Amino acid sequence: MHQIKYFLAVTRTLNFTRAADQCNVTQPLLTRAIQKLEDEFGGALFNSERALTHLTELGRMVLPHLEQTYEAAEAATSLASSIGRAEVAPLVIGVAHGLNLPVLDQILATLVTTLPALAIDLRSGTSDQLLDTALKGGIDLLIIAQPEQARERLETWPLFVQRYEMAICVGHRLANGPPLCMAEVAADAWIDGGDEGAALWRAATTAIGLTPSFRHRVESQSQTLRLVALGLGHAIVPAGISASGTAAVSLSDCELCQNILLAAVAGRRRGRAADAFMRAARARDWQESASETADQAGLVRLDNAHSTAAGSAR
Repeated sequence: MHQIKYFLAVTRTLNFTRAADQCNVTQPLLTRAIQKLEDEFGGALFNSERALTHLTELGRMVLPHLEQTYEAAEAATSLASSIGRAEVAPLVIGVAHGLNLPVLDQILATLVTTLPALAIDLRSGTSDQLLDTALKGGIDLLIIAQPEQARERLETWPLFVQRYEMAICVGHRLANGPPLCMAEVAADAWIDGGDEGAALWRAATTAIGLTPSFRHRVESQSQTLRLVALGLGHAIVPAGISASGTAAVSLSDCELCQNILLAAVAGRRRGRAADAFMRAARARDWQESASETADQAGLVRLDNAHSTAAGSAR
């Protein structure tokens, strides 16, 4: 990095003596450092003609790359200093697609007040994708579905059981009826949100010899519910999740649920923000909050059904 620093100083001044003064080093030291850089690159970086110094073709080619490298290193140094002075408390959390997590919102809102330097980076993906990223060092903490097979180096804490239900367009003929069985709806058009709910539905139907028709694919829960409201297909969503134009229907012969965990890579040192989040997460009752959200959504659906019935009567 010193060699790059000296090289950039000479490109600014086009004078070895002035560049050495700017870098607070002697000219011979600066010259030797640039010569080492030239040896590594396999060619001269500057041409000197009497008092004139200018970049060679090789020097012009490597200049933007070395500028970018130096700026990135300076930014990393600045960030490290900020963290050391507690000016920044980074927290990278991986959250599996399609989970209903009101407690997560509450914890993050609390952490922002207790850790003013908090810098949150929320990642999303399937549970397996997030696990792979975490094991490679890219994520501090995970909120994911319990893996089918135990993973080495993974430390976990149970949070709650996520239950799922079927989302259907309110105008569909089955929307306000009794619970449905899987065979009644498996052949209908379905929406694949690439999340845990879609994976559960695919596994449940396949287990009894049915093949669900996933006609549409989206990348977020809001998009899933939008297509459901448009009548383009059904979807499996967490209990308590709803949107205008959608209704929730229970399945009489299938209970879709899975254990949701807080996870971290065992033995890996965690920062202040990650430790604070973990303590807060383990102190909360995630199951009660999820149940309350589902109950409240049920009341809203019931009110909507009454309103629809009243409107039809009028």
